[in-house]
Amino acid sequence: MPRYLLMRAAAKRVKGLSTSHLAPLQLEEVPEPYIPAPGWVRVKPLLAGICGSDLATLHAESSPYFSPITSPPFVMGHEIVGTLAEGAEGFAAGQRVVVEPALGCEVRGIDPPCRYCATGHYALCLNVMRGSISPGVQTGFCRDTGGGWSKGTLVAHRSQLHRVPEALPDEAAVAIEPLACAIHAALKLDPQPDETTLVLGAGSIGLLVVGALRELTGAGRIVCVAKHERQKKEARRLGADEVVHPKETYGELPRMLGTESLATDIGRPVVPGGADKTFECVGAPGTIEDAIRLTRPGGEVALVGMPGVRSCLDLTPLWHKEVSLAGTYAYGVEEYRGERVKSFELALRIAPALKLHTLIGPLFRLEEYREGIAAAEGAGRAGSVKIAFDLR
Repeated sequence: MPRYLLMRAAAKRVKGLSTSHLAPLQLEEVPEPYIPAPGWVRVKPLLAGICGSDLATLHAESSPYFSPITSPPFVMGHEIVGTLAEGAEGFAAGQRVVVEPALGCEVRGIDPPCRYCATGHYALCLNVMRGSISPGVQTGFCRDTGGGWSKGTLVAHRSQLHRVPEALPDEAAVAIEPLACAIHAALKLDPQPDETTLVLGAGSIGLLVVGALRELTGAGRIVCVAKHERQKKEARRLGADEVVHPKETYGELPRMLGTESLATDIGRPVVPGGADKTFECVGAPGTIEDAIRLTRPGGEVALVGMPGVRSCLDLTPLWHKEVSLAGTYAYGVEEYRGERVKSFELALRIAPALKLHTLIGPLFRLEEYREGIAAAEGAGRAGSVKIAFDLR
């Protein structure tokens, strides 16, 4: 806790400060996690991604909301491709798998399951502080499971495992978890051919939302706000029709959306119309407010980026334009073209078309964790999309 508070205080005062030395994070030898119950197996990580939520934790920007539903100290890393150290029902030892990190009722051995797990919305599980393991919403935030940032093994329930097709490289498989999050968001709003969709933010999750929209929905026109050149290039490759710089948020962008920008006495402009559906993929107070302002009356906004604890918003446009604002957390079982299918399974289906492996890198050894975290913090500026640890 002292290091956490120090990091939080320092981050407010030093622009661009890396978490690498001040964060409550260290590389050390720890015992292998125990097998908590039947149906669990050991997984040896091959690659493990660095997620925006990991950085928020290390920056001390994540909300105290999570404190009762996590259990530090934990091994971080929830974007994981690995091999099975032993066989499990339906799986063979040595098989490559991606780990679906949500720790719901089935994983925890709770029967009957809560209402959300029973309907396939297990990321919303009501029992993440109960059962056979310590509190934790996901692998990588629970002291008993281990995590992907490890040269040893983590433990996973067989219901968390998804086979990796032989033709899919590790560098693509490590991005299946964030792609599943993007798919869940895209299908929740499900834009139609006659609608204009706006994606704010072109980090890894914003780009994957663009790809999921183009591959799995009938989305018509997709407009993406991207800051850096690599982000602009990838947004177009993945399906955006038009890309605009954040500096044009209240300049060219409203005109692109068929409306205008009206100056106010103080603060952000008023945008009378806007996009039909907007995906906010940054999680910053400013872009959340932009998303609401840039959406048409009666439109919908999906909050995909994890918001920080310092979120001060003017919600007047939400009220005045009757915009619907919805959170889109993690993944689950989706309704897709008349079938019920897991977000992870859809992610594995479309991964080859998106050429996910091209979005990964540079890779860092675990001993280079400070350099890896710093690279993830500055990924956009450096022309990178998704940074990962290489445990192979």
